[in-house]
Amino acid sequence: MKNMNKKNFPIFISLFIVSLFFTVIFYYGYTNMKANYGYYMASSFYHGEIKEELSIEDVEKLKSSEDIDLVGKMSLNPDNGRLADDLVVVNYQDQAINKMREYSRLVDGRFAEKEDEIVISESLVEKNKLKIGDKLELDLGKRFLDGEEIGPTSANTDREKFESQGSKSFTLVGVYGDVYNKYSKLSFALGLQDKMTTFKTFIKFHSFEEAYKNRAKIRNEINKRLGKDVHLEFSKSLINYYGLENELLQNIMKKSVTILSVLGCIVIFVFFIKNIFWVWGLRKIRELSIYKSIGSTNGQIYLLLLKEGLVTTAIPILLGHIAGFIFMYRLYKNITEGVGVSAFEGVKFNPLLSLAIILVSFIIVALAIKSPAKKISKINIIDGIRGNIDFSKSKKKRAKDFWKELKLNNLASIKSQRYISAIGIIIISVFIITIGISTYYRDFSHYDDGYNFSVDYFSEKNQVPKILKEIVDKIPNEKSYISKDKYVQVENTNEFSKEAKAAGLDEEAKKNIKKYKAKGMDGFIIALEEKDLKELGGKKGEFVLYNTIQEDSSIPIAKAKRISYFGNPQTLDINFENDYNKTIKISKTITDLGKYKSRTMPFDVKVYTDFDTYFKLMEESGDEKYTEYAYTLNMKVKDSDTKDVKEYVEAMIGEQISPDDRFNIKIGEEIAKNEYKEVKSFIKFVIGIASIIFVLNITNGYSSINLSLMSRKKEIGSLYSCGMDVDELKNIYQKEFIEEQVKSFIISIMVSLGVMFIISIIASDLRMSTLIKYYDYKSFLGFSLVVYGINLIIYNFSLKRILDRPTIDLIRTI
Repeated sequence: MKNMNKKNFPIFISLFIVSLFFTVIFYYGYTNMKANYGYYMASSFYHGEIKEELSIEDVEKLKSSEDIDLVGKMSLNPDNGRLADDLVVVNYQDQAINKMREYSRLVDGRFAEKEDEIVISESLVEKNKLKIGDKLELDLGKRFLDGEEIGPTSANTDREKFESQGSKSFTLVGVYGDVYNKYSKLSFALGLQDKMTTFKTFIKFHSFEEAYKNRAKIRNEINKRLGKDVHLEFSKSLINYYGLENELLQNIMKKSVTILSVLGCIVIFVFFIKNIFWVWGLRKIRELSIYKSIGSTNGQIYLLLLKEGLVTTAIPILLGHIAGFIFMYRLYKNITEGVGVSAFEGVKFNPLLSLAIILVSFIIVALAIKSPAKKISKINIIDGIRGNIDFSKSKKKRAKDFWKELKLNNLASIKSQRYISAIGIIIISVFIITIGISTYYRDFSHYDDGYNFSVDYFSEKNQVPKILKEIVDKIPNEKSYISKDKYVQVENTNEFSKEAKAAGLDEEAKKNIKKYKAKGMDGFIIALEEKDLKELGGKKGEFVLYNTIQEDSSIPIAKAKRISYFGNPQTLDINFENDYNKTIKISKTITDLGKYKSRTMPFDVKVYTDFDTYFKLMEESGDEKYTEYAYTLNMKVKDSDTKDVKEYVEAMIGEQISPDDRFNIKIGEEIAKNEYKEVKSFIKFVIGIASIIFVLNITNGYSSINLSLMSRKKEIGSLYSCGMDVDELKNIYQKEFIEEQVKSFIISIMVSLGVMFIISIIASDLRMSTLIKYYDYKSFLGFSLVVYGINLIIYNFSLKRILDRPTIDLIRTI
């Protein structure tokens, strides 16, 4: 029994790894897909929104529509609440919204189903040590600041007064992820309210895709039912998620890539393990030949091998699946630890997915057994019973050189070693390419502007917040400035400079505009204080153009050379997000921003002006979204002081902030940590996959080497019996093996370069030179050396084991 277990060890390890691999890949893909879907559904739980305010009667009319599944309401009038010393914003939704929000930021529990039930934010639950089912008393009332009433969502300034108008008892039924900015000092709560006076109306259709396809008909029907014209706005997030505005071929390609990837993995693993089953089948050749001698068909032989193979591999497949799930769970937990991910991002057991993974593993076994079963069925019955088998029934090839002739007649087994090693290394190489691409994209947009402390202050007032100026005055700093920007699109009506044309940037800009269906290049109107604008050479009321463009758009922005953008630009035609068009006069062009440098993407157009001119332009445009853009203070302070400065600034702003304002603080080390987080997570995942491929490569290499040498036992025995020296034989076979491993390495390099070339053709922003530059050749060489080194050790031990056997055994046995 122990001997059988030992002989089946390569099968056990290989199928354990196969199951583990597919478990990791499938669960990784499933978790990411589920998280992605969850994010979309949580932020866009509704299919459409009626932009106008409706009455309860209007809502009832909509519910009778055949196309509509649910019509829900969310209150526009949240309540002011207080729990102990914490201010709580109590929002309300109805039962229909509860049903719509299958995906949400609920961390635990459920939504309120009765009016005396409530959901509150996670941080408030933790602070008050609450748990699901607890009763809590909320004070409800009004908030006043300097004698004036302020709204429930106004920031907590610590200078206000809360006037209680009574209290209400609730049962805690759910815990929700924190909603409000931590600096607002507000907590979130959500209750149930079916009868509301003013509310937002949301709709969920039976099928979003069908509803969007027939949107004109549905809009007309809604207007007819309500007896008035209303605007039904479909969720843009869901339109993008389902690719409803993409070309059909684009959507088909996305699905095809997934299907082909799975099929590709199955083919690769069948190739990996078929040699292992070939060796396993040969050990049963006498038994199978006896079955053939009493009339068993080839199909019955295959079924016999398949049955035993499935039984043999059942335990390693199940153990591999369990190990793969634990590995994935631990890896993902380690990756996301401390990141604060939402509930639907974790790895959760899915019975159907696990069943599919196990089924795929068994399919691989069935396919892997088919090839050796077919070969075994062709072996002569008498030879099979005797164990005197000639593996090659094809006509022998002749050559003038004796060793060359031997090599030609054993080419199939020799080449298999070459490709088996190559495939494992190619898989790792593809992952290295993927890491390189991720690193490139991270580097591409990374830019150190020389500042390590910033404050984003959100205010709807057309005035630079005084607190930002006070921060600059009170905190020692090397340099600082305050700005506010607005995204626009700059029409491609200006002639590019000679340098830009020579670099082909004018044509590239046209292609980008067409590709993204834009009205022009990305642009930014940036407001500065008058003294800062003066440093750039501008005056109040003027627009200063940063007239440079990246010479090579594929180079990371921090390292790129910048050249002149437009040739003598006098005006710029700009488009706002509300489709307002404006031609602005350029008073001055500059090529150096000095201390006002900021991250500038290859084709970005940046225009600087003073705050008064900026506000005037925004009011003229009628684009109210500019109020959503923050006033930003950038400062350079001592690196050792950033945390202390952050605490000081938090306190300063907290003492003066207006109720309707918001702010956020970022320090350099936090920004750098977040930028590297995604790449680091992917690298951890790839290391895990590389470990799996490495083990599988070694086990398959072990079986392949033994199979190759087994098929040449007679040859070795014959040469040995003719008086050839053992060392000489050893050197000849070792040299031949090393030559094949070198060819394998060359194949790996060539295929890797081929993959890079294909990627560079498919993805226009990834050039071949970029892929080569970001390829981690050290990891590739290190992995290759380890694999080939272990293969050589396995070969030496296997060859020695054969050479140590009696010559007569080599000639007459398998």
